[in-house]
Amino acid sequence: MLKNIIKGAVMPQEIIEKYKNQVPAELVQIWREDGLGTFLDGFLKVINPDEYLELVRETYYRGDISIPIFVTAFGDIITWEENKYVGIIKYKNGSFNIMIKNFTHFLKFIDSNHITKHFDLPLYHEAIEKYGSLDYSQCFGFVPLLALGGFKDVKHLNRVKIYEHILLIAQLAGNIG
Repeated sequence: MLKNIIKGAVMPQEIIEKYKNQVPAELVQIWREDGLGTFLDGFLKVINPDEYLELVRETYYRGDISIPIFVTAFGDIITWEENKYVGIIKYKNGSFNIMIKNFTHFLKFIDSNHITKHFDLPLYHEAIEKYGSLDYSQCFGFVPLLALGGFKDVKHLNRVKIYEHILLIAQLAGNIG
């Protein structure tokens, strides 16, 4: 389903069953065919929603209507919201956006500027060149955090564990929204 995906683990069948009526059919197809893995040159990770659901609910004001579906290489979480929007929680910046209204359009335009403007891809490519590719459980985190006066450049990035990094941002900088 996804082009150039690097497959990791299989999405557990119980997760597919749990969410199949809450997320778009295309996402269910991705879970069935591709499982968990990375795409868009490793920038996006297909995730198990249950692994991030509690975190999103605790740290994002729209968490009760959001299902986490992807994580970026900078620890931002892409969500399926209100069963109609693809959103992004930008923990590193302390902001959020609705990216696009339709999941099919999200997949169709994933390489377009309309979607990638949310992603900081040039900085990601610099980081990969300097630090190498990320493990599935890692993202690049700014040190110090941007909310604490850090600089948004490749020199101030470290490899960090995604979940713990998001939790740290929320604890030190506050929740989103």
